[in-house]
Amino acid sequence: MTETKGKKALSLCILRVLEQHANKANPLSTRHIIELLREDHGMIAERKAVGRNLLLLQEMGFPLSTYQENGKGYYLKTDADNIKHEHDPIALDAYLRAPRSDRSEAEILKLQDEVSIFVSEAEVRSQPESIFLTLDLLKQAIAEKRQIGFLYAVVETNGKKAPQRETPFTVSPYALFLAEGYYYVIVSMSGYGRLLHYRCDLMEQVTLSDQPARAPETLIECRDGLDVEAYVNRTIYHTDVRELHTVLCAGHLTGELLDRFGEAVTMRPEGETIRAEIDAPWEMVRKFLTANLRHTTLLAPAWRRAQMREELLSALSTYPQG
Repeated sequence: MTETKGKKALSLCILRVLEQHANKANPLSTRHIIELLREDHGMIAERKAVGRNLLLLQEMGFPLSTYQENGKGYYLKTDADNIKHEHDPIALDAYLRAPRSDRSEAEILKLQDEVSIFVSEAEVRSQPESIFLTLDLLKQAIAEKRQIGFLYAVVETNGKKAPQRETPFTVSPYALFLAEGYYYVIVSMSGYGRLLHYRCDLMEQVTLSDQPARAPETLIECRDGLDVEAYVNRTIYHTDVRELHTVLCAGHLTGELLDRFGEAVTMRPEGETIRAEIDAPWEMVRKFLTANLRHTTLLAPAWRRAQMREELLSALSTYPQG
């Protein structure tokens, strides 16, 4: 083990750790980077110092893939010219500081370590000081796996907030993220079998419950764990996150399937119907299903099937007979 001393050497040592231990299939978390700095270079580094130096490496032009970009960790890209940079890490500081907030530097750095960040081209928004109190409670609830209660506000046409309903919501919180200039919390609600998210600045009178939170793995869409980045891309940015869908269709829809999905669909006959495997974003598949409700059945994934059923039942309730 080569011992390296001095703050100026930290960026170089981090770069060596990434070169020697990290790749696309094996990205390193900040904790692993800290461990390897100690083992390989005899260097003791704090989490926030490693974070600052990772950002510095990016600003210096090193092709670094980050947790904010891939949702897993850090590694050096081997073909940086072909990578589309969707998130701008240089903007993180502006977002996290919450303009006109008196929250201290230490607290901002701590928050940066604990909240997933997804930066867009959106305007930097001013956050009220009270948002940090809400975030503290939410972080505590997530860490202790407890349910929370809160009142939720909506913004009316005059720009003022009004309660969405008089009774509080009770949910199980799982993760915080920052996107489009707003803080959000990902939750599940009792009796509702999929994930939801709420804007934290619209949450009022947040309280911790003594009831344990529902485990996210019990939700159909989280059987393999909660993927925060995939959820944010799907619900906030509506990016082309491809999913594999199995659909049973009437035979006359063969041409429409090919027109809509091209090489993304494979089909095989099953009697008078067709079983189609469609590798495409959910919104594209959803539009096809809703346009052909009487002639299609979504078979998989199970959680999308449940979501489709909930949407149809909800729509049916708004069109009573008579």
